[in-house]
Amino acid sequence: MPPRRLAHCKRHPTATAGWRCTDCAALLCPECVEARRMQTVDLLFCRACGGRADTLLVHRSELASFSQRLNQVWRYPFTRQGLLVVAGLGAVMAFVGFMTQVTLIVARLAPAAIGAGLFWGAFFSIMRASVRGENEVPIPEYSDILADWFLPALRGLLATSVVWLTLLLYLASAGGWDVFQYLDRLASDPMFYMTGRFHSIPGERLLGDPLAWLLGLAGLAYLPMALMMAVTSNSLLDTLNPLTAVRGMLRLGRDYVVALGTLFALGLVYLAVRVVSASLREIPFELIVSRWLAQVLECLVLFVMARVLGLLMYARGDALGYGAPSDYVTPVVPAEATPRTTLRVDSAPLAAPTPAEAAAPSPEARLQELSAAVQARDVPQALALYTALSFLPKATIPPAVHLFVGQASAAQGDNALAVRALESAADSAPDDPLAPRALVLLARVLGERMQEQTRAQDVYRYIVDRYPDTEASRFAQGRLPPTS
Repeated sequence: MPPRRLAHCKRHPTATAGWRCTDCAALLCPECVEARRMQTVDLLFCRACGGRADTLLVHRSELASFSQRLNQVWRYPFTRQGLLVVAGLGAVMAFVGFMTQVTLIVARLAPAAIGAGLFWGAFFSIMRASVRGENEVPIPEYSDILADWFLPALRGLLATSVVWLTLLLYLASAGGWDVFQYLDRLASDPMFYMTGRFHSIPGERLLGDPLAWLLGLAGLAYLPMALMMAVTSNSLLDTLNPLTAVRGMLRLGRDYVVALGTLFALGLVYLAVRVVSASLREIPFELIVSRWLAQVLECLVLFVMARVLGLLMYARGDALGYGAPSDYVTPVVPAEATPRTTLRVDSAPLAAPTPAEAAAPSPEARLQELSAAVQARDVPQALALYTALSFLPKATIPPAVHLFVGQASAAQGDNALAVRALESAADSAPDDPLAPRALVLLARVLGERMQEQTRAQDVYRYIVDRYPDTEASRFAQGRLPPTS
């Protein structure tokens, strides 16, 4: 999906338009809109006619193609945090690799499993962080043995099996390799239990077989999709579902071909790095630094590969059914280019109260009237009284009243009042059962009515953190971009 030609401002033809006026329908750039503080939110207006300015939204892939996002991908791990993660992971994996060679074969299973969990946990963590739009190498978490160690290793094993397992099965079925004889010979070899070295597999039989080459190339072409399905699928078996994989490849189209080409080039780099790292590993065990350096060099290339797949999912993940379609829609003009709020202060002195104003009911009486209007479901009266009592502290008005006003004003299209009331409902009594419900409505008004996706997602994240294991939290999780 190449990026489409974006619209330009009516008054500034060289500037990209990020808004459209609801009154005059003009396309507007940042210079043609102004922000005004209305109650508790900032709203954008057309400078020419004063009409509301609606944000223009496009798909991520229309702002920048996947190919363009790969321009600086090689620089991804070369940041302060990235190098720290690579150095730390390389040190641990170097030690784990050392332990798999100096212990008996049975004792090697534990460090080998730990090493696999470490690597695949970091690899998939990079892919998920890239989907969330993060540009730093994430610090992987290994707090949960099942979720952070075992499952990533199992997903990585299943995803890569499309290459190695396919060739092994073909070698056993058509290449004349007797698997049972191989296993029997391995089990009767005492040196296997001492050194852990497997006997060589007759892979040379595949070199002259065109069908074996075809299977190998098909497996390598399938591998990136298998790795992406390992992240996007909840079921482990979905990783090996060829129908889902082929459908995903067709939907990604040209972008998947670009990813394959990029990963092929990185694969050649990785082979060259492996030659160097193999030489470093031949240095005696006492020089553990050389083994650490070898592991670091390999991790740098593999991290870039993970970044490539993560960027493909960031740009086109909706084609794979990953997350909600709204997660892949973004404003044409980034938030940092939005004009600052224009505060209008009236310097005129306040007029003296009239006799009618002096005889007006007290705030306490108006508050009672407001509660009565809410109980009677008298929306016009409730909105009028609520607006008149805006000077009162939030906690003075019951949360149920704030919530009623927020719902009523949202239904009538008064988004500014709805936001203020719903914020007050949650702020005045955060432990009240109505608070998460009010926050869900607040996020929906911000995201669906006012097109303020960033603020809406902030509210959804707060709901998930503040009110876990609630219906509001589960609803919010469904509206957030994928994070796991």
